[in-house]
Amino acid sequence: MNSPDRISRVLLLCVTLAVLTAALYGRAAEFPFFLLDDADYVTDNSHVLSGLSADSIRWAFTAFHSGNWHPVTWLSLMVDSQLFGITPAGFHLVNVALHAVTSALLLFLLFTMTGALWPSAFAAACFALHPLHVESVAWIAERKDVLSALFLVLTLLGYHRYVRQGGRINYLLSLFSFSLGLMAKPMLVTTPLLLLLLDYWPYYRLDIRLPGMAADLVRTPDGRTTATVRLLLEKGPFLLLAAASSMVTLLAQKPAISGLAQVPFSDRIANALWSLLMYLDKTVLPMDLAVIYPLAALPLWKAGLAAVALLVVSALIFRYGARHRYLVTGWLWFLISLLPVLGFVQVGRQAMADRYSYLPSIGLFIMASWGGAELLRRRPALKRIAVGSALVLLLLLSLVTRHQLGYWQTNEGVLTHALQVTKNNHFALYCLGMVYQQQEKPEQAIVEFRKSVAIEPREPMVHFDLGYLLGNQGMTQEAIAHLQEAIALDPGFAQAHFTLGILLGKLGASNDSIGEFYEALRLEPDNPKFLNNLGVTLAQQGKVNDAIKLFTRALQVNPDDEKARKNMNIALRQKNEARGK
Repeated sequence: MNSPDRISRVLLLCVTLAVLTAALYGRAAEFPFFLLDDADYVTDNSHVLSGLSADSIRWAFTAFHSGNWHPVTWLSLMVDSQLFGITPAGFHLVNVALHAVTSALLLFLLFTMTGALWPSAFAAACFALHPLHVESVAWIAERKDVLSALFLVLTLLGYHRYVRQGGRINYLLSLFSFSLGLMAKPMLVTTPLLLLLLDYWPYYRLDIRLPGMAADLVRTPDGRTTATVRLLLEKGPFLLLAAASSMVTLLAQKPAISGLAQVPFSDRIANALWSLLMYLDKTVLPMDLAVIYPLAALPLWKAGLAAVALLVVSALIFRYGARHRYLVTGWLWFLISLLPVLGFVQVGRQAMADRYSYLPSIGLFIMASWGGAELLRRRPALKRIAVGSALVLLLLLSLVTRHQLGYWQTNEGVLTHALQVTKNNHFALYCLGMVYQQQEKPEQAIVEFRKSVAIEPREPMVHFDLGYLLGNQGMTQEAIAHLQEAIALDPGFAQAHFTLGILLGKLGASNDSIGEFYEALRLEPDNPKFLNNLGVTLAQQGKVNDAIKLFTRALQVNPDDEKARKNMNIALRQKNEARGK
């Protein structure tokens, strides 16, 4: 039983940790929207910018926007938009607040589960202050990380009450929190397995004989033992929700999932093994953190080294897991939580991402905290040294986190740092070029785009942006070559066809130009820009009737299109003048 004084102490520690975390991350209020994804999530998202309304709420629950289905995340951003407008400070501060509150609740959760105050405080403080978590907190589009983490901790708090007290209400509250977490970020699909890990430690409901891992008996809240199947059935509703979330996520991410031929399965396995080792390495020694880690084929020796290292660590942990159960729970928490983002189904260009370690790292912090407590029980004379070392470590983590936050003050700073600590990072080069493009520095943007293409020539979007800028700079022939390459890589790239048509028209190749315009319009038949531009081109060639049809279509798509209305009036006058002659 926990005494009132002890409860008061843990609550004071929770509040202190939340305040310190918020103070450390508070400077994020000065950060801008980030180039990547923040436009999709906020600044160019009319549904989010409109705030909470019947239409926006309906959209949040039905849209597969940006390759995701996470309605709770959309709703939270809509609330921010309604409260703060389009200024980034409010969005950033909500991320900070969610991270601070989750850190405090994690401390409370670990304490209530184990009764161990200082190991709980140290593990939660590591979670709150670790530099690997800067990306999840400082990036507005990663609202899904901090929001899902909050719901995971609430899920576990509800599960704890169910385990200790029983009761359908506690179970349903845990299940409800889990459903909200899945609707914030589907990475929580591994939660049912995490609940089984907690049954092993710290609840001791699951008795496992190591190293064979054969299940024996479980203990229920009233102290009776039943077959292991009881625990599995208990997780059934959680598994059903996780399965449903997984299927919806696969549907949402289908357009973004790389084909098997593009990323061979052997390469994905190698990258998964190496990434696991790198997540472990960067948790222990958080250096050279980057917002983008380029995906590239790994040499066989790296995959082999990672596999051997992970097997050795796992063997040692399972060897001593019967006496030190926190090691098994912590290690498997780390491995299992990372499964959805290891790239077995490759989505995106990243080999790994700091944000993916946000929840899995809790397992490693549990191992370190309870391992340290175990050492002190055996060597109490080391208490002062251990306390001093823990405080120094937390201070160092805070200083590194503050330093890492500094890169997020500007888009250019985040991307330049990524290029400094990684090699052949073609996507970071492309993103840096986009930053310069937004800053109206076309010459610098062209330099970065060319570097990106030199490393990875198979990205149609880079060829397109490079061709577009070269065309604006008067380098028409080179621009056409890049636009044609973009189309060769992606024949359905409507904007590339349209831009190529404009440049061909400048060279006097009118028939080829019109052909590209028609192809663009075939791919996007309701695009007002395509309709207007082709209409103007046809009108200039005397094909007024065809032009009028296109302008009519543009006005059907958007009756408020002033440009189409103006072009229609000009075309009608042109037609009437032709009749008068």
